[in-house]
Amino acid sequence: MKNLVVLITLFTILFAYRCTTDPVSNEPKDAGKILLKIDKQNAPESVVFVKAFLTRENHQTITGLLNLQSDSTADILLDNISAGEWHLKVDAEDDSGLVLYTGETEVQIFAGFTSQVYLTLNPTGSGTGSIYISVTWGVPFNNNWIDYAVNPIIVSSNNYFDYYGVTQPQILIDNGIYRMYYFGISNSAHKYGLYAESNDGIHWNSPYQNPILEPGSVGSWDSWAVHPGAVIKDDDSTYKMYYYGYSDQFGSWSIGLATSIDGINWVKYPQPILYGTTGWEYQIGSASVVKKNGVYYLYYFGRYAPDYRIGLATSTDGINFTKFSGNPIIKNTVSWEGTGVIYPAVIYDNSVFKMIYVNASGSGFGMATSSDGFNWTKSGNNPFFTNQNTSNNWAITKIAFPHWLRLQNETRIYYSGIALNSDEHRIGMMKRINN
Repeated sequence: MKNLVVLITLFTILFAYRCTTDPVSNEPKDAGKILLKIDKQNAPESVVFVKAFLTRENHQTITGLLNLQSDSTADILLDNISAGEWHLKVDAEDDSGLVLYTGETEVQIFAGFTSQVYLTLNPTGSGTGSIYISVTWGVPFNNNWIDYAVNPIIVSSNNYFDYYGVTQPQILIDNGIYRMYYFGISNSAHKYGLYAESNDGIHWNSPYQNPILEPGSVGSWDSWAVHPGAVIKDDDSTYKMYYYGYSDQFGSWSIGLATSIDGINWVKYPQPILYGTTGWEYQIGSASVVKKNGVYYLYYFGRYAPDYRIGLATSTDGINFTKFSGNPIIKNTVSWEGTGVIYPAVIYDNSVFKMIYVNASGSGFGMATSSDGFNWTKSGNNPFFTNQNTSNNWAITKIAFPHWLRLQNETRIYYSGIALNSDEHRIGMMKRINN
């Protein structure tokens, strides 16, 4: 007799929501759907029926039923569900209707997003056997991050400067306007700094048809590529862009500085402010800048493939930086990180520095925290989000370049991804309701 069996993907639940511009849908505008997918091959032989119950105060109970032995599909579809918080109960029964396994959880529905919830069905003690079933919606302990259901939000315009895609979003909210700085990959593999605007951070337009930052002239240190790696509006007056570039994509990379008075027209400093050197810092790239108590914390990644690590440099004027003597501040220490960690996204929130980073293969995001910005502790629940969690597998091949954006009621992570059998980079987002 088996003492313990853990089935990680017995059920998968997807919360798919109607776009209000869909001309063929007859659902109410605030209604959603729940689709439960059951892995019949791995289900215990004693389980015949799977029943789902959704309850909410002042709402009619919504139910769904699946017969694993006779139904042609292994799905339960519940529709016309009002957006909001519901109580979900799932029972697994034998052929007589005896409940063998059961589980309950609260689920929050957000229009236009794919929710990910962790639920365990525990044995009831009825019937015979000793099987424990773990049912996972998404990845456990993901802190309720919800991937946007209609990702990606920005794709290539098929112009020369973004022919192979767009990536590495950096976002500022300036006078009520969301400003996104990102780079495009041209059909010659050169990199260009691009710009888009939005009123809500979801629907974007590009008011300027040409790049706002271009590679330098022949012979300059950034003649091949410019990446808008970190952008800040300093003292509500001057915009600073800490971009990285190079003249040879296989040579050393460095970090430069460009400034602007309007966030659109940029003037580069002639020489880098931080140079790539040797070892893991042979190629360096800016990722985040945090200004706290007059000190600029510039977080960057270093790479000498396949070795990837994260470093820090500080400055009191935003121009002259000193690398931290204790670098790297984050490196690979656990198996999921592979040969390194890269692309740090850092914010200072509630007196804590918080970082998101990516593993070497681009399959998962990890999180770390720090009280001083120098010494970091990784979360024990890493990775908290993976390429497997992307809605409709829009970035199933690779995820990268996360960027925090904290709003009043929610926190967002913008990031880039690559779909299956594709080499095009695109930009999407996820969110979490603030506690």
